Amino acid sequence: MYGNPIKKTVVFIQVFIICHGMVLNGNTCTTIMVGQQATNDGSVLMSSSCDGDIMGVISIMPANEYPSGTKIPMYWNVPRPTNYNEYVANLRKGYDFVGYLPIEKTYRTILLGGNMESMTTGGLNEFGLSIAIEFIPMRAGLACPNGVVGPNSNHWTTSLIANALMRTKTAREAIQLIGSMVEEYGFLYYRAPKAGVALPIADENEIWLMEIFGPGENWTAKSGKPGSVWCAQRIPDGEVGCSANRSRIGKVDLENRDSFMASPNIFSLAEELGFWKNGDPFVWYEIYGDPGSRYNSLREWRTLSLAAPSLNLKVTGDHLVDRYPFSVKPDQPINVKKLMQIMRDGYEGTEFDLTKHPAFNPDGEKSPLARPWGPQELFDLLKIKPERAIATPTSGYVFVAQLRNWLPDSIGNCLWFAYGPADTSCFAPIYAGITDLPVSWKQPADFIRINRQQPQWNFRLVNSLANNLQYQSAVQDIKNVFQSAEENFFAMQADFEKKAFSVYGKKSHENVETLINEYARRCLTQVGYAYHELVDYLMIRYLLDNADIAPPQLPAIDASVIPDQE
Repeated sequence: MYGNPIKKTVVFIQVFIICHGMVLNGNTCTTIMVGQQATNDGSVLMSSSCDGDIMGVISIMPANEYPSGTKIPMYWNVPRPTNYNEYVANLRKGYDFVGYLPIEKTYRTILLGGNMESMTTGGLNEFGLSIAIEFIPMRAGLACPNGVVGPNSNHWTTSLIANALMRTKTAREAIQLIGSMVEEYGFLYYRAPKAGVALPIADENEIWLMEIFGPGENWTAKSGKPGSVWCAQRIPDGEVGCSANRSRIGKVDLENRDSFMASPNIFSLAEELGFWKNGDPFVWYEIYGDPGSRYNSLREWRTLSLAAPSLNLKVTGDHLVDRYPFSVKPDQPINVKKLMQIMRDGYEGTEFDLTKHPAFNPDGEKSPLARPWGPQELFDLLKIKPERAIATPTSGYVFVAQLRNWLPDSIGNCLWFAYGPADTSCFAPIYAGITDLPVSWKQPADFIRINRQQPQWNFRLVNSLANNLQYQSAVQDIKNVFQSAEENFFAMQADFEKKAFSVYGKKSHENVETLINEYARRCLTQVGYAYHELVDYLMIRYLLDNADIAPPQLPAIDASVIPDQE
């Protein structure tokens, strides 16, 4: 009458895990950077996942102009909340005033953020400038508590990413602005005060990796010295680079101004702190960085190996041994679809593929429970240690920035965006010319209760259901939904851009915005509806363990209609 009590207990545990999320190495991200001569069409490409927040948020900041000589207050709120109660306490406390920011104008920007603190962790502006973020450990002795700007603080006036996206047009301008801010105000990573940061920065023509570390524990604003040490290296136009949470810049050649930029204290601070002697080899990641760990080096190896398998890059799993080139020439040109595939990678087909583990293959037959990620309790039971892959269940969002200089900025620059982890989520196109988003997509997720009207929750639930149920079957159902949708988006892209360019050519910029807004609304709304239905499908088919009452068809995403606009 009441059913199997053991089965009911298992279902309860599954739901408990789903609702509480899964945290594996949460403060980690992966970014891939592709120069324009390494792509199939001359685009500059950058893909990145924000893996430190269970759910993210996307919003649009409109452009603004200020009277000449304007200085606006700068605000800061630390420490970062580690739970909801602390978040509420921080809201009640409010922000600390930390200085004034001279400003003339800001540009319209698609801002991506960690949900709880309303902080900016990436985005794309109206000119095609895109920025991502990577936590990187730094050498002991560099952290300083006196800095007041960081990569993603919870007020835009002290956020390096937000300032660069809202106030600059190119990657070089962004690096110069960020460098000047950390030198003047002092660097402090809001999320991890003893960490440094890597900022992958791309525009329509080139792509750079900027790494920033602290100025030393004794720095003060009154010292007259730079409040940070930083260096930026350009990805060669014909190559692919990556950043996976440890310093990647090696030998620095400041004579090569086309490939390197740095703070004025790059050498003097190393001497002052006893990290380096003049005349010795200067290797940036050895002097200022930290060796990291296995979960850094494996992702570097995998990313570069997927781009250039012919290099046969060696891997030992020892992060002290496994150091890889800053960038590599890909065997085949890279496109958006290829980057999406890499961002979904779980070491399939390699020695680190957990689905090949004997525990998941009894009698040589793969179990429906075989998975690259999932409940830690399952891995503990089977005595399996999960590897940190490029894809991870902790992603709040993933994006691929497609930047093209032969089209108008509003049309040529596209953010392929997905809430949730890449392996179970659908990417949808959002163009730089957008001025508004569907209401449900731009709202921060509700952390108090599951809200099925919010896309963040549905993407999160789809991922958690797959990872806590019969993974092999469930993830195939999910792929059947997003793969066909993405193929449709790709197929429609040329026609939509041709239509948008025709409207643009008639000097109807307002109509172009309307067209872009409507196209994004249709794409995002379709994806949102499908994932709402997909949650129900997965729960009925797998959680209730009764396939007979599952919906007869998987939900479909219709991306075949281009809105009319002249």
